Amino acid sequence: MAQSFGVVEDKLRETEFFLDQLGISSRFSFDARCHFSAFVSAARSVTLALQKAMGGISGFESWYQGAQDKLKTDPLAPFFAEIRNDSVHKGLNPLNQVTLDHLPEDLFHQMYQHKRSHVLVLPDVRAKNLTVLADAVQTSTLYFISLVNVIFECYDQFRCVVDPQWYFTRDNFSAMGKSFEDAVAELGFPPVWASCAPAGDDDRWRVLRSLQPSCQINDLFQKYLGREIAGPDDVNSRQPETDPGLENCV
Repeated sequence: MAQSFGVVEDKLRETEFFLDQLGISSRFSFDARCHFSAFVSAARSVTLALQKAMGGISGFESWYQGAQDKLKTDPLAPFFAEIRNDSVHKGLNPLNQVTLDHLPEDLFHQMYQHKRSHVLVLPDVRAKNLTVLADAVQTSTLYFISLVNVIFECYDQFRCVVDPQWYFTRDNFSAMGKSFEDAVAELGFPPVWASCAPAGDDDRWRVLRSLQPSCQINDLFQKYLGREIAGPDDVNSRQPETDPGLENCV
């Protein structure tokens, strides 16, 4: 089981924290610039932590290549990568840095529409060499959602590796050539304790899983994607025999 996947979960929550702080900060405050810079750095660290946590896991490299290809089709991904590089290597921060081309539009929003939201000048995906004025919080949220989706798909695909409850399933241990006694030992209990477990095979595994936490970031998946990772004992979970995630339960 990928014991370090908690680092990925923490990084995702860290990224959301700075996004939330950006949303409640005043436009021309120093805090806002700090929160945006921290958000960009934390967002970048999510995928770095993911690669580190899943290093050596069978099938991950090919899966992650596909995930990267999807991110490349997101027009915001290269933009935020550039922001992060400029921030780290040049000390630049584009938050609320309005160019002359967009100054009239920005002033109109502030004076007549009473908009005081943070803004970013983004490349116009419809016209080369042109830019658009965008709401920084909305744009950052869209980028964050794309990261949440990557983590969800990884979690879904490799649930038996990263989710403690899915890890401690009969099918997963059978695929690894291990027994219930091995699972008991992995939890740090004397193997003899296995004889104290319920007689039914399904019941004894269920008791073992009850000692494990469920997916720790289901609230983020639900909030930003409207989806969640169902546990193996969930009434609404899919049957193990047809669950595509079980192909990686080895």
